[in-house]
Amino acid sequence: MRSSLSAAKSILRSRGYEIRAELVPVRVGGYEISDVDLLAERGNDLYAVEVKNGKLDIGGVRQAYVNALLLNSKPLIVCRGFSDAAAEALAKELGIEVIVLDDLMISDPEELRRILREELRSALIEVLPSILYPSELDEEDMEILRAIAKSSDFLEAASHLGMTPDKLGNLLKDMRSKGKIPKWAKDYVQVKGWAELITSRG
Repeated sequence: MRSSLSAAKSILRSRGYEIRAELVPVRVGGYEISDVDLLAERGNDLYAVEVKNGKLDIGGVRQAYVNALLLNSKPLIVCRGFSDAAAEALAKELGIEVIVLDDLMISDPEELRRILREELRSALIEVLPSILYPSELDEEDMEILRAIAKSSDFLEAASHLGMTPDKLGNLLKDMRSKGKIPKWAKDYVQVKGWAELITSRG
């Protein structure tokens, strides 16, 4: 919610709105029945702004409309689209302004870093094997790499292969000397990363 709220404030400011308050309670007869995410002002108009993490449904449209009425303001919703045609039609019928956020509009730095890491890893897995895949890898080599890819450490990989650690070490040394494992992959973590890249396409 924090990233959506930050994105909503940014886009509202870019459209000439001034943010007056956040998390404003909605009261009836002295009882707090709800709240609105933002109060924003543009010109002489005050807007009760509802910010949705996901898509807007009919319930969300109704809530925004009622809250705005109780706050003597205009309803405005920031969301990532409509859940169905009925929600869109109701918002239009009630005169509710809806701003749709782009799915890639993220203002929270941690969320952005997480997404970039995931996308980079996916891109590397997709591209690197086609560039670096050693054509001389045989089925025995692939079996070794598959075991390494799914093992957390060297001993576990040897166990999966049903061989001693010494034998696996000698096989890996031989594969490296033949260019089947890159020279930069010097420790188990690096070899495992390479194995994951290769076997993801194999």
